[in-house]
Amino acid sequence: MDNRNRRLPREIYIRRRVAAGVVLIIVVFLVGWLISALVGGDDPQPTAAEGTQTTTPARETTAAETSRTSTESTAGRGTPTTATTGKRPADEAESDKPYASSETTATTTEQAPAERKNTCELSDLIVTATSDQAAYAPDVQPSFYMTVKNPTAADCVIDLGENVLRFEVYDLATNRRVWSDVDCNPAVDVTERTFPAGEERYYEAIWSRTNSAPGSCGDRTPVPAGGYYLHTLVGGNHSDAHPFNLR
Repeated sequence: MDNRNRRLPREIYIRRRVAAGVVLIIVVFLVGWLISALVGGDDPQPTAAEGTQTTTPARETTAAETSRTSTESTAGRGTPTTATTGKRPADEAESDKPYASSETTATTTEQAPAERKNTCELSDLIVTATSDQAAYAPDVQPSFYMTVKNPTAADCVIDLGENVLRFEVYDLATNRRVWSDVDCNPAVDVTERTFPAGEERYYEAIWSRTNSAPGSCGDRTPVPAGGYYLHTLVGGNHSDAHPFNLR
């Protein structure tokens, strides 16, 4: 009998079919995984520019917000001007003092002693005006400060009886003079005063927020709220204008 025509056992056929099915499943899985990998690799990745973060800009403070005033004002008794010499006390020199942020100073270039002027006169002195606050509540009296600096290499001798040292306040809107510390009080110093070379001298006055004029001190009335500026002077040598507000 020819062995080539003899049928194989049934178990052999079953094993072959199972093996073929397993191979087919593996092939289908591999093809599906390959397609998925290829399609997924084409997706663009998000960049930082596509994020949703936002930045809110800081709120700016405008000039109008720092110069608002009210219609209230009070009157008070003025305090005579006082003077100090040498360096400013440490408590006045602290950077967190209110007047430090609003201080207006003359712009100078520091010179070596050999390059400084060897003589000194009134016009050589640098006069600066400052205040302890930029704006004052209705019940607060302003404190004003004057700095007199001698930038030369020579002592400066000034007759303060002839060149009166004084504080003056003007209305910012009209430029009208409304007060001076020497209208109703004597000047703080009327002697011949030496301003040493390279040093500073300091003066202070407190304003009662009332008006005044030379020889008119009997009927002083409170000034209205608004904008004002301060000048400090030694004779005809004056500081730059220092603005402030009364509320």
